[in-house]
Amino acid sequence: MLALDGPLTPAGASERQTRPPMDKMMQQLTAQDAQFLYIETGNNLTHVMGVNIYDPSTARGGKVRFKDIIAHVESRLDFSPVFRRRLMRLPYDFDLPYWVDDEYFDIEHHMFHGRLPEPADWRQFCIHLSRHFSRPMDMNRPLWDMYVIEGLDRIEGIPKGSYAIASRVHHAAIDGASAMYFFSAMADSRPPSSPNVVRK
Repeated sequence: MLALDGPLTPAGASERQTRPPMDKMMQQLTAQDAQFLYIETGNNLTHVMGVNIYDPSTARGGKVRFKDIIAHVESRLDFSPVFRRRLMRLPYDFDLPYWVDDEYFDIEHHMFHGRLPEPADWRQFCIHLSRHFSRPMDMNRPLWDMYVIEGLDRIEGIPKGSYAIASRVHHAAIDGASAMYFFSAMADSRPPSSPNVVRK
């Protein structure tokens, strides 16, 4: 479920984590992570995407606005360094790139909002998602984004008024463990007023 209130504590942590100083945010990529940058082309994108569908009628007040989702994501940014750090590549790539804190970070550069085009059915939804996935990511910003899609009213098995969130993140930024923290930072099963994930 998508939580719109209440803190989330990562496994093994007893209280909310705080951001480390900037000098601790500079970290060199491993060769394994950097390979996902070097092999990427216009026809071979190396980001990944997860899609969740939510029923806003189960949330408090029965409605979720785009600005509510932005506020929710913003409240969870400290739980993964992926959210705020960008790439710094060295001249001529003579060494592996570094992750550095993005001093100009703006969450609205990473959150997008749209509506499913007609006929707004399952086929159109899949086409819409594939087009979004096929766009290269902005390599000058932290390598993630979220696209909120409304208008899922004609898809069988999905409650009318539901919306989807397509979350993209570059494979250079995450492995299995860090992907778990990145995606779980947005979810919380505790608040009873949060919108339920639709099980299709």
